[in-house]
Amino acid sequence: MSRKTARRRRQRHRQEHRKDQRRTGRALWFALAALAVFGVAVFIATEPLRSRPAVSTPSADAASSGVQPAAVPQVFVSMAGFEPRELTVPAGREFQVQFINPDTRFHTDGGGWHQFRIDGTRIDVRIPPSTRPLVTLPPLAAGTYEFYCDVCCGGKENPAMRGVLEVKA
Repeated sequence: MSRKTARRRRQRHRQEHRKDQRRTGRALWFALAALAVFGVAVFIATEPLRSRPAVSTPSADAASSGVQPAAVPQVFVSMAGFEPRELTVPAGREFQVQFINPDTRFHTDGGGWHQFRIDGTRIDVRIPPSTRPLVTLPPLAAGTYEFYCDVCCGGKENPAMRGVLEVKA
C-alpha cells in the first residue's frame, strides 16, 4: 500500500468520524429541545392542579378593633372551572368577592376571559385574563342562585363552569 493511499484512508476516516460527531451532536441538541418542550407542556397542563393560596383573612387592625369584618371570599376561575363552586353570603347586603383569573390572553377559547353571571339578577361580571379583581355585588334576597361562565370552555353547559351561591338570611 502506498503512502498516498494510506493518507487518503486516514483522511476519509477522519471525515467520517467528524460526520458521526456532528450527527451525535445534532441528536443530542434535538433530544434536549424535545425535553424542554415536553417540560413546558407538562407545566402548562398541570396549572389547574397546583395549590392555590389561602382565602384572605381580616387584617390585624380590624381584629384588634373588635370589629370582625367578613372575610372576602376568593374565587378562582380558570379553564378548569370555578374553585370553590359553592359560596355563602348574607341576604340583603352588598358583598365582595375577589375573582382570580390565572388564565392568560393566549388561551384559544375566549382569550382567557371569564364571566360570573347569575340569571334574573343584575350580576354579570366579566373577568379579564391574568387579573385579580375585587368586585362588590348587589344585595340579594335569601335563596339559592346558580352562577356560571358562558364565555368559554363549553359555557353554561359545562358543569365545571357552574356553581351555587347560597344567600342566607
